[in-house]
Amino acid sequence: MRDASRWVPAACAVVALVVGLSTLNALPVGGFYDDSFYVILAKSLATGQGYRNLHLPGAPFAAHYPPGYPAFLALLWKLGPAFPANLMLFKAANAVLLAVVAWSTATFAMRRLQLAPWLAAVAALLGTITIPPLLLANMLLSETLFLALLVPALAYAEGALQEGGPVRMRAAVALGVLAAAITLVRSIGALVIVAIAVAYLWRRAWRAGAAFVATALVMLAPWTLWTMRHGADLPPALLGAHGSYLGWFTGGMRSDGPAVLVRTALVNVTAMVNGVLPSFRVGPALLPSAVALIALLSLWAAAAWRTRSRVPVTLVFLALYLGLVVVWPGAPLRFVWGVWPLLMALLVAPIGAPATRGSTRAVCIVAAVCLAPGVLRYNVQGYRGGWWASISRQMGGAMRPAIVWARTHTAPGDVIASESEGMMYLYADRPSVPVTTFTAAQYLQERTPQENAGILRDILAAYHPRYVILQSPPDIAAARLLTAGPSAALVAVDTTGGVFAFAPVAGALPAP
Repeated sequence: MRDASRWVPAACAVVALVVGLSTLNALPVGGFYDDSFYVILAKSLATGQGYRNLHLPGAPFAAHYPPGYPAFLALLWKLGPAFPANLMLFKAANAVLLAVVAWSTATFAMRRLQLAPWLAAVAALLGTITIPPLLLANMLLSETLFLALLVPALAYAEGALQEGGPVRMRAAVALGVLAAAITLVRSIGALVIVAIAVAYLWRRAWRAGAAFVATALVMLAPWTLWTMRHGADLPPALLGAHGSYLGWFTGGMRSDGPAVLVRTALVNVTAMVNGVLPSFRVGPALLPSAVALIALLSLWAAAAWRTRSRVPVTLVFLALYLGLVVVWPGAPLRFVWGVWPLLMALLVAPIGAPATRGSTRAVCIVAAVCLAPGVLRYNVQGYRGGWWASISRQMGGAMRPAIVWARTHTAPGDVIASESEGMMYLYADRPSVPVTTFTAAQYLQERTPQENAGILRDILAAYHPRYVILQSPPDIAAARLLTAGPSAALVAVDTTGGVFAFAPVAGALPAP
């Protein structure tokens, strides 16, 4: 067992690294929207311009995305400053991080969940070389770095909270640093701080808990002050995509009231079930879906009960994390994928957990057997189709006509309003602004064309772009509303190649 504890995590890391590197591609970044901004912020840091939204006119300071992942990419940018060639370097780095996640998940499964080495390997590989984690790693999203810090931190926390005396104090400070680092990669990582603080309170370790919280808050203070100072620098129409997360969420609460949480929860639970089940069921029919859902819930419930004394911090964190995802007015599937290795480790845990015996173990084995064919089917199809690159392929192809139009019809300094402003800046080398905004209320009820037209008019008034380049029907409909009537703000200038280009009417909008 001692030898296995060394080579099994290493073997899992090697497999994850090889698979991660084999999925590398040169497809454009920006398919998931956020990934383009991580690259833009990395460029800003790497080129000495500070933490700025370089794509926006005037390059205002950025306060939406925490700086951890952009700073990581900025270090790599120094090694390979030529864009877009350096995207391969960034994706290779994500493959290395995926190997770290595999190693730490296998170690966590053996040491904390007390699983046999072969079951720990199954958990690690399910959590790293299946389609969801490969998709996130290929799109340059922050989840892979988040997990590379999160899983070891949780493993360390579970052990450190058992210590006493000076060891506990040193561990508390170290945990504070780790938890803050996780939060600086993804804001939702703040729930790690809450989970560990709850564990200290539960054990009545007042001094160690205070040291932990104080360390985390001190580490986070610069970013907290930065967001307080610059979180509202942008025009209101852009705060949905570039303002603070807390302001975005509370804005939705103010407009729709607490009842919005219930409505959001109903939508998100349905979306989570529909998004997760395809990875486990043998077919789309009702019966296979029901079997897969019952098996998943049974295994996760058994894991939570059987491992509650060994990994309490992990369980509290996941409960807080998934609870917030359920009521957060945004697509939940990416967040579920963001803790996929932990979910897979817990999925496997009841099969080999020491506390699982007799009929309970038999039920867990039957549930696992029900899921295995679906896992195999989904991932074989995914590997054959290269599904980890599906979003990049789709969005890259969709945006290409707009980018080509901008490069051939505009000058380098012209401001472009675009449906994917990050991609427009990176690939057309033009300052770019969005054509709409994201709000919490919009998640539950789509805006009317008139409402979209009003938002577009606000953006035009704030930035006065040279052209508005559109391809999606809802945005085109909004722009066309602004071309009609005596107060028209736009005029259509081109409709070639599936691109609808509009130009602002001179004098129709107030000066910026």
